Amino acid sequence: MHGAVPATSRVLVVGANGQLGGAIARKLMASSVPVRALGRNAQALARFAPAAETAAVDMRDVQKLTEACRGIDQIVATANNNMGRGPASPGRTDVSAYQNLCAAARNASVRRLIYVSFRGVTADAPVDIFRIKWYIEDAIKRSGVPHVMLRPTAFMETWIDQILAKDIREKGVATIFGDGNNVANYIAIDDVAGFAAKILESTIVNEAVDAGGPSNMTQNQVASLLERRFQSSGKRRHIPVAAMRLLPPIVRPFNEVTARLMTLGLYSATVPQAFPQWQLNADRFGVSPMTAESYIDRLPVRRSSA
Repeated sequence: MHGAVPATSRVLVVGANGQLGGAIARKLMASSVPVRALGRNAQALARFAPAAETAAVDMRDVQKLTEACRGIDQIVATANNNMGRGPASPGRTDVSAYQNLCAAARNASVRRLIYVSFRGVTADAPVDIFRIKWYIEDAIKRSGVPHVMLRPTAFMETWIDQILAKDIREKGVATIFGDGNNVANYIAIDDVAGFAAKILESTIVNEAVDAGGPSNMTQNQVASLLERRFQSSGKRRHIPVAAMRLLPPIVRPFNEVTARLMTLGLYSATVPQAFPQWQLNADRFGVSPMTAESYIDRLPVRRSSA
């Protein structure tokens, strides 16, 4: 099933300026895979040149997207407007952007599209960005473009570093959603990039691939590891589930991003996200995901002020 991506097979990384898209582009470039990095911001894309081609394109522009897809064998797409608001909110932009990408892929005869979605994606998910990912998957399937949906679990960089570690490091207090006893599965962004690279080497098509790691843990367990790492006092602030249910509809008209973050907190507190079968696809694609313990051991004890 596996073999190196042929040297003539150029890969378009859509969303290369994002954290995951950048990790995928760098991993492919390190393996000498020809990459064309696509994003809206030309200045940010410059970091990939001259090792990779760059394409500063807004996904609302089908003509420019089609030009960016010319000479491309496969696409890996991570682009999203998850923290957008108003006219740039994900509900207004993301599905049509991917419909445009599918049209461009068809126009340019791209062989396969790998879309990075989310494990547990459903049409009625309580979080808008998860519902949107379901509709994007549906649009890709309807387009007829050969595809693979890569569905990772919770990113360590987001849920461990940005949400839990930041407050412990800076304030000495862990912010816990609900009682902190709901179990989630965690994966590092670099390991998601590893899955994407291996899927590009494979021949699979029209499949969904769940990707996770060895760590099925509660927020309380993660907080304990972080507190030990940072030699913190162990103080914890619990955000009540009732508040996370009641406040988003009230807050949304004034600040939709804050409302979205509240629904994400509610999701993390109430929706079971354990993934005991994580090793099946890890073994299938030859990826060895790191543990939460290993990730936390690598975190700096203090953020640099730079």
